[in-house]
Amino acid sequence: MKDYIQVTLCLFVGALSQLPAKAIARQDTISYIQYIDQDSMQLRLRQYAIDNPMWLEKKVPQRYSLISMGYNSTSGDYHRAQDAQRVNTLNFSSEGAVTIKDVRLWGRFNYTRSVEDSTRFAHQTRENTSSPWYFGSYGYNHYERTTYRIQTRGQRYFADRKYAVFGGFDYQVANHFSNNDPRGSIRVAQLNGTLGGSMRIVKNVDIGLEGKYGYGQEDFEIAYKNGNSATSAVESPYMNYIIRGYGWKVSDWLLEQKMFYQNDMKRFGGKFYSSLNSSIGDFYGNVAYLREEQKYRQTLRNESRINELSQYNLNRLDYNLVWQLSTGNQTYMASLDWSSTRGKDQVTESGNAQNYVYQNDNGALNLSYMLAKKKWRHYYGGKIGLLNEIRRDGGTGTSLDYEHLNYQLNGAWTYITAANQEIELGLAGSLRQNIGTSWSLPLINENVFHQYVFYHDVLYNRANLYGSKVKLGFKQRLKKGNFIHLVADYNYQKAACLSDLNRENLAPIGTTRKQVNLMIAYGF
Repeated sequence: MKDYIQVTLCLFVGALSQLPAKAIARQDTISYIQYIDQDSMQLRLRQYAIDNPMWLEKKVPQRYSLISMGYNSTSGDYHRAQDAQRVNTLNFSSEGAVTIKDVRLWGRFNYTRSVEDSTRFAHQTRENTSSPWYFGSYGYNHYERTTYRIQTRGQRYFADRKYAVFGGFDYQVANHFSNNDPRGSIRVAQLNGTLGGSMRIVKNVDIGLEGKYGYGQEDFEIAYKNGNSATSAVESPYMNYIIRGYGWKVSDWLLEQKMFYQNDMKRFGGKFYSSLNSSIGDFYGNVAYLREEQKYRQTLRNESRINELSQYNLNRLDYNLVWQLSTGNQTYMASLDWSSTRGKDQVTESGNAQNYVYQNDNGALNLSYMLAKKKWRHYYGGKIGLLNEIRRDGGTGTSLDYEHLNYQLNGAWTYITAANQEIELGLAGSLRQNIGTSWSLPLINENVFHQYVFYHDVLYNRANLYGSKVKLGFKQRLKKGNFIHLVADYNYQKAACLSDLNRENLAPIGTTRKQVNLMIAYGF
């Protein structure tokens, strides 16, 4: 009975305390893993098992509970044109795991509230950034975004651990709105589920298959509190535009008065797993495919009909390989990841002609080493990554293609006192090197989108970027394995090699970006 009470509390706290797994083309959100200790291999492996539940029982502890609260402040003039100059975010997360007989269960609830003080040309969610259809104005908007996410995972073995079933679901609801003209209102609901099975084919070798299905909706509406903003024939920062493709048809309210639409989404795909346990370490690998179909439409309630706008399809392939070895007080870990996304639209009003093409390829190699002594714990890591992104718009001949190499070195040192306290210091350095940027836009096709967004982002991506980070942490161990953990870190980035485009860029770009993170957590 005690076990059932604990799992109920775990899921309930999780339900009161993240986006669907591997959502396509989304912006990263804050998670407790980033706050607590992004240098800890055990926490990274735990999150890896949550994302790949075939290994839930192997990498997630039998029982634990964790409650954390974090605050993030990001500011600076070096940012993408459609990002905010300053963002303040509050994050609350509660998660836990429990084992009932031979069933491992895990759940998490996450609440995030962020305030963006200056968002331009982006009446859209922060998780579907490659969208070919959205609203925008070149005047700054103050946006407030609230998101609730629930995740659950489960796994059970059968027949002396020869077979297993596993799966889970991710649910999200969100509300985003701006409180100055033009007033954007965005409502989001997403649900994704997975179900899979695995089997041991020979000793120490397992394989598995997983199916995925999900659906959701993004609902958008733009209105004005001050009616004069919508009726004035004089161009002003309050004028709202519809952006189609990558700067193709950019229309103002005089031509497009039905300023609302919804994006109906469905996703399906699968994943193949394999693992090997050997004397030279444990190997985990998977290959995943996910297709997302987005249908943009206006539901004209007064006219009892639907106005089809656009169909946007995204296809994504993910490859992953992880190796981990523990020998005595030393732990080694390496991971290789690669992701490839392809997106194409079909414009309904143009006979389903294709106009917008999106491509994103990125990968990274991570190497980590940890040495745990009686009084000291040392961690060292390195990462090298490659990112290539392409956006092309046939309607205007707009094209942006850039490629970056990313390097990072980091270290963390933890001192364990006689009072069972842990004092942490972490340092990191990073470099983003631009190895190629090409762009094109016939001057005759230039419009307000290019002047405020496109030219800004060309400069943003052409720059080299240098960064550093310092982290301080304190952990107090309590009775029965409980603990209190405090973490603070500061990140600073500086851009170099910015140059002029000889075009009219109306959104000047700066050179610095800063971020402060604070976190408090209680584990039991």
